[in-house]
Amino acid sequence: MLFNEIPGNNKIKEELINNVKNERISHALLFYGQQGGGQLALAIAYARYINCEKKRDNDSCGLCSSCIKYTTISHPDLHLVFPVIKQKNGTSPVSDSFIHQWRDFVLQNPYLSINNWISLITRDQTKNKTGVIYKDEARSIQKKIRLKNYEAKYKVVLLWMPERMNREMANKILKTIEEPPGRTIFLFVAEKPAEILPTIYSRLQKIKINRFTKQDLEKHFKTKEIKEERLSELLLITGRDLGKIEQLVNEGETTDELSFFEEFTSWMRFVYKSDITQITKWCSTISVKGRQEQSLFILYSIKIIRECLLFNLSAFKLVSASQKEQGFIKKFAPFIHQENIFLIVGELEKSNYYLKRNANTKILFYAISLKMIKYLKLKRKFVNKQQKI
Repeated sequence: MLFNEIPGNNKIKEELINNVKNERISHALLFYGQQGGGQLALAIAYARYINCEKKRDNDSCGLCSSCIKYTTISHPDLHLVFPVIKQKNGTSPVSDSFIHQWRDFVLQNPYLSINNWISLITRDQTKNKTGVIYKDEARSIQKKIRLKNYEAKYKVVLLWMPERMNREMANKILKTIEEPPGRTIFLFVAEKPAEILPTIYSRLQKIKINRFTKQDLEKHFKTKEIKEERLSELLLITGRDLGKIEQLVNEGETTDELSFFEEFTSWMRFVYKSDITQITKWCSTISVKGRQEQSLFILYSIKIIRECLLFNLSAFKLVSASQKEQGFIKKFAPFIHQENIFLIVGELEKSNYYLKRNANTKILFYAISLKMIKYLKLKRKFVNKQQKI
């Protein structure tokens, strides 16, 4: 990855580039940010720039021998560490056993989360497992960094998701992080820095990667064939999670067939009128759609509900909604308040949980609808007179 391929965080890019130019390269650096953010992409771009043989003022050259190897994340002096699962064949649970899968995973979408990675490597498992960085990894790292650099000026150990590092691993690697061999750099990439073991966290220099702005993502997707309204909808559904957006785009789920706005407004009108006949028809229609689409619809519903409360609390200012969504939110917001939002959102989140566990979707959406009828009738705090949706 190159810096110019990653949206936003321009000041952080400048800081990283200047650190290299001024030879202020930290030996243990933590990139952290929200799920779907640019921390992994930036860490790889930074490692690439450090070892680029023909650095430009604002990016790697992309053409030298080092850059070509970084294009496929396969440079011999770049060592990759990430959470894995234990195998039934008894092999050591280390990253090298999954290295080809992880490279493909990152090259396809460097903004995906740890949950996406674990789902990929446990696809054939009968039980859900949690990815861990085990103590076996410490021995592997220590062996690699003792070797002479193959060709690069700096040897880089990129450790993704250090919050999944167990205590034994942390204890074994601690001394190595404190006093690494010459020209060896540790780059840590995290989503939840508070969960990193304190002994490791205290020894890292931290860089917070900012959440992507709406403008960052609009610029990023400008060259792709996505309608502006559809992109706004995706930004709202995912909370500007670039990993999820890229995943949906790659899976081809950005067509007009996924018109969540129309679906949601129709549903709320039927619910508000307590029109059981129309609700039943609506439940039959949505129940035949794919579970991925149904799950995204629930997430979209949660986002719209929260936007309504934010609209009420922020002096009627809308931040992240398309023009057509704004018109609906202005009318619907008076029916969402502190008395019912937790009930509504809690019910939707619970339904999404059951949906992922193969619940009967027709019954599920019918049950949500009946509860929504009840919740929307609760005493309102933000309305002066009765309004119709």
